[in-house]
Amino acid sequence: MSTRAAPQAPAGPPPGRSPLVEHRPFLVLLALGVLVRVAVTAAFTPGLMMSDAPTYLDVVDTPVPNPDRPVGYALLLLVPVTAVSDTVLAVVLAQHALGLGTAALLYALLRRWRVGRWPAALAAAPLLLDSLQLILEHAPLSDTTFVALVVAGLAVLAWRPRPTVALALGAGLLLGASATVRQVGTPLVLAGALHCLLVGRTWRARSVTALVLAAGFALPVGAYATWYQSHHGAFALSDVGGRSAYMRTTAFVDCAQLDVPRYQRVLCPPQPRGERLDPTNYGWYDVPHGGTAISLDPPGGTTRDEAMRSFAAAAVRAQPLDYAAVVARDVALNFDLWRGNRAEYDTAFKWRFGTYLDRAPTAYTSAGYAEHGGDQLSVRRPLGDVLAGYSRAVYLPGPVLLACLGLAVAAALGAGRARASGMRALCLLFAVCGLGLLLVPAVGTQFVWRYQLPALALLPAAAALAWTALRPGAAGPGPLTRRRGLPEPRRPRGPSGRRAPAPAARERG
Repeated sequence: MSTRAAPQAPAGPPPGRSPLVEHRPFLVLLALGVLVRVAVTAAFTPGLMMSDAPTYLDVVDTPVPNPDRPVGYALLLLVPVTAVSDTVLAVVLAQHALGLGTAALLYALLRRWRVGRWPAALAAAPLLLDSLQLILEHAPLSDTTFVALVVAGLAVLAWRPRPTVALALGAGLLLGASATVRQVGTPLVLAGALHCLLVGRTWRARSVTALVLAAGFALPVGAYATWYQSHHGAFALSDVGGRSAYMRTTAFVDCAQLDVPRYQRVLCPPQPRGERLDPTNYGWYDVPHGGTAISLDPPGGTTRDEAMRSFAAAAVRAQPLDYAAVVARDVALNFDLWRGNRAEYDTAFKWRFGTYLDRAPTAYTSAGYAEHGGDQLSVRRPLGDVLAGYSRAVYLPGPVLLACLGLAVAAALGAGRARASGMRALCLLFAVCGLGLLLVPAVGTQFVWRYQLPALALLPAAAALAWTALRPGAAGPGPLTRRRGLPEPRRPRGPSGRRAPAPAARERG
């Protein structure tokens, strides 16, 4: 993949155009993003309590690693915020600000790579306005922090066409921190290292930056794993690998085809295929008629995680085509026109504002509110009803997300003018990370709409970069390259073997 033709450094707005005019599309979207967040906060006060939120808040009071999930989110965001104000409202306000800041950083990166003001603004729009982004910002959940760290890591890595050692180290630290927030971020180190290997000027420079990025990634991951080992005796981020693998099988496994120990038979879902429950039920709860990890009682010398991993491996070996079909179905769901349900179970209801208009509190959610501020959820109508309609209508449709992926892949492969743009590796980086963060949950756990959130940030950005790479004039640095610190392209050698002189800079009027 050729990266010799580096894109021009941004030269600022055209003469006579003020920055406010130049960035008007983004500023308008940013203002709308602020307004809708104010509305969400006013309608659902102090915030939403769902899914793992109370568990994360427990870490604030008892800072120990949780075997069920990494708690880097609690350490990086909840603990600092609650040290100032130990309330759910303070947490969601911080996350709303973080979402807006992530959109601004992404926009700044795209403009630095000479993406037009409209494509750059539209690429940031899902972070500003998508209803899934808003509802996840409004709950003490790890998703907003994870996306912010991933975008920041990729922005640092891509800030220059060829990352320096310092930038590679910073990117590695940020991507490593993201893996302590959501374990799905672990493979991002491979994408980052690949980018370093593709864009370096020499093989030595490529290898050095890739190794430095990997070392930076290893620092937060290793520190967290060491902390985890001191409490649980295993050098790991969590102890859910086997449980996650087991949950993946519950949609397709036919225990009549399995040869597993008798004690593992309790893991067989009692419902027939096509009528199964959400995989979360089998992995975490006591479902009707048995068939749940809660009842698993492995013999001495075998851990529950090992037993579930063994069951999952046996299921995949016995039914590889069924496994592949379920993974393909769940990947395809991310590109559905309607953000709803296509499986036999409902995973979409949690991620709609309408669900919380009349939702009765539970002991689990009530305790989370009571221990952090004391205010239970208060819904203000009709504003809440308006937002319920908003969440049904304002989101990035799956076919648009798929088109973004296709455009980015085309540019990464060197279609048309992208071949000489110097942006192919960057298009590949964002496309691989965006698609990879959709694939990993589908392969290893299950489909949940909240897992789509990173792709909403990365794939539109990849498409904006690709659009710029495919258009005329994307290739080659301009006269501001040296002043901006970007590498110059190689100049051709003349008949005498000397480099041709650099072109004179044009006067700017």
